[in-house]
Amino acid sequence: MAPSLAAETPQLKSPNPHRAGAQDVADRVAHALREARETDDRYSSALRKLKAAPGLTVDTKTWANVAGDVDAVGQTAREYLADKVLDKSPAERKTWWDSLSKDEREEYITSFPDVIGYLDGIPATARDEANRLNLPLVIAGLEGKTDDGAPDKLAGLKGIQEQLVQKSNPPMYLLGFGTEGNGRAIVSYGDPDTAQNVSAYVPGLGTSLNEEFTDGTMRRAFQTASTARKYDPSTASIVWLGYDAPGLLDVVSTTDADNGASDYNSFMEGIQATNEHKDPHITAIGHSYGSLTVGTAAREDGGIPGADDIILLGSPGTGADDASELNVGKDHVFVGSADNDPVTELPARKDVLGVAFPVIGAVVAGNDDLWFGTDPASKEFGATRMESGDGPLPVLSNEGLTPAHSGYFDPARNPSAAANIAKIVAGHSDLITTEAPR
Repeated sequence: MAPSLAAETPQLKSPNPHRAGAQDVADRVAHALREARETDDRYSSALRKLKAAPGLTVDTKTWANVAGDVDAVGQTAREYLADKVLDKSPAERKTWWDSLSKDEREEYITSFPDVIGYLDGIPATARDEANRLNLPLVIAGLEGKTDDGAPDKLAGLKGIQEQLVQKSNPPMYLLGFGTEGNGRAIVSYGDPDTAQNVSAYVPGLGTSLNEEFTDGTMRRAFQTASTARKYDPSTASIVWLGYDAPGLLDVVSTTDADNGASDYNSFMEGIQATNEHKDPHITAIGHSYGSLTVGTAAREDGGIPGADDIILLGSPGTGADDASELNVGKDHVFVGSADNDPVTELPARKDVLGVAFPVIGAVVAGNDDLWFGTDPASKEFGATRMESGDGPLPVLSNEGLTPAHSGYFDPARNPSAAANIAKIVAGHSDLITTEAPR
């Protein structure tokens, strides 16, 4: 008969003194495996919904159904990734991404394209792949909607999709997009991770994700990249619409620039983290109200991450009184101000009697704060004023109210400004032509 194991019977002791510790480790490993299996089951269930059955026609309705499933997966992803990467710096995200295997990276891209595609610190090729996967889903979700600017955003995203299909030189990378606010879009011409020279241009007044963005605003980044590559082929140029640019009645306020500055700095920190060169040459470009956004970002503690040069085009001011406040040194701040550009001739806040279109907004809003700091083209500001020509005359040129304001990037409309922008972006600011400050 087996010996009794009653309560009063002494328990046998293991001769191995490490048994208890080993059992504790084994228990924790088993618990972790159970959690991993549960997580895998949740994701697998959601991902199975994303796979089309054999012979299924993938039409707009199908994409719309998939978009809803991706939203559910994306929410799960955000919860799962919050502690790992979402609350980390771009440099820490890059370290996390580098630690993953090739298969793991592909799983994240496929499973969570909306998260990976907009995450600063993730390499450009991965962001581009994720965004290309997510783009038709978001387009399908906007089809038929009429509220919150959906038709304009739909037109903008379809324009981006059409251009992605076409082969461009330099090649196009979609580094982010979204439908929040007036819409978001970040597009690079050239790989910003492998290029020695990288520029990131912030557009201004009235810019939103719409047909004009793909037809006009994106072209400016393409023109900069194409022209700059004549001076150094290792160049990429980005248009960054990562904030809500103001409309006519909001342009007299600094609110949009204040809100966009930190996001721009996060993006630039990501560019610095993912670039493969030891010391890449990075240029921040602000056009129109975008120069205030860039100026605000530059005046934050430490300045714009990685920025070597700053270019201000058609600027109504940067919020600074002196170029030295932009944290790159006066000699690295360059200003383009065409003589026929009315935005660069805005009246100071002490004189609101001048006539320019933002003045109308000031009168309506009851705000006379039109001039955001010292005129960047003035001698007092202390920047280098690059030659920018006269530009077409307002109205009389039959090109609208402000043709000179929108022509800085275009080699055909303003060859001197476009060439100077390209030289600075390519790291050859010593070759630019200059003109006297005001």
